[in-house]
Amino acid sequence: MTTDILDPSALISLLPTLLATSYKVLSSPHDAVAALLHSIFSTVAFRLTGIDENSPSATIESNVLPNGWNKSGPGNYTFKYRHDQSSLEFVLKVSKLGGRTLINAIAVEVCTQVYTAEMGADSRAQSDKVASLDFSTNDFVSPSFFPYDLESGSQPLVHGFISSNRVADLTSQVKFKILQKLIPGLRKEGYTEEEVASPANAEASNPQALNPPPALPQPVVPPHAPFQPPLAPENPLSIGRRDLDPFFPANPFAPPPLFPGNGSDGMFLGPDHPIFGAGRGGSPFGDRRPWGGDGYLPPMGAPPGARFDPIGPHSGGAFGNFGRGRGGWRGPPTGEPDNDEFMPPGSVC
Repeated sequence: MTTDILDPSALISLLPTLLATSYKVLSSPHDAVAALLHSIFSTVAFRLTGIDENSPSATIESNVLPNGWNKSGPGNYTFKYRHDQSSLEFVLKVSKLGGRTLINAIAVEVCTQVYTAEMGADSRAQSDKVASLDFSTNDFVSPSFFPYDLESGSQPLVHGFISSNRVADLTSQVKFKILQKLIPGLRKEGYTEEEVASPANAEASNPQALNPPPALPQPVVPPHAPFQPPLAPENPLSIGRRDLDPFFPANPFAPPPLFPGNGSDGMFLGPDHPIFGAGRGGSPFGDRRPWGGDGYLPPMGAPPGARFDPIGPHSGGAFGNFGRGRGGWRGPPTGEPDNDEFMPPGSVC
């Protein structure tokens, strides 16, 4: 089995060898983070070419950080690198932003310098390979551990990074968000790239992605009223005529109508008026609707035991059973609807 070259213990062991012999001191937590990043890049064969973005590239033996590499710390650190598997130049910047550490990296196409008034001496063109990472500094380093002298320090350096697991977590994030974006497909024995979850796997692991909830709640469908046949066609020229008919509801001298309509739709509110749903014919319930007079009172609209009369007149209406409609005479009265109202306060029954 191939050993992971970015193992935390290997990185912690490499870090002191990359500091200048004359000054092996990490002055701040950000010094430690920047030095650890340099150790990661050096392990995967990046060659350090400078610690200033504007200075010309140079060959630095063994990738050892020169004196003054942390002169702008703990606020800013800059590293320039080259790699044998790419023609690009890589610029890495580490910045302190409050309690967080921000890492920005970019791959730069190196061109031949052309001295013109417009461009000056710098003719580098930026590529589209940009990467960034930010994290809470105290999540990965212990502020009380620094400053730390690697030559006379009594505690292991790993304690400055809290634990080996914290080093492994930070290394994994740098690999995934920085290295793999700057130079994808990097080939190095002992180095493996972090796998990116495909959209298909992400949907399979998240059932809600396959069946997303509706954006808005669906309205509740109201209960359907029983089927009622449409009214018979009526002469459109006679609409409202019955309001003026003195012989309403029936004119014994009038000839049979050409348009058999609803004979009780005038302003006289009789038991067969259309608002009660009566006189439509064809209903299995006769003149009475199953949920009340108009058929639209929902079930349990009147709770059991409530003092409630059904809506509209039916077989025993306000006119007894002597209301004359299209059904003819209906027999003796039944006394319904009953006068079920409570007596006024103070009244004697």
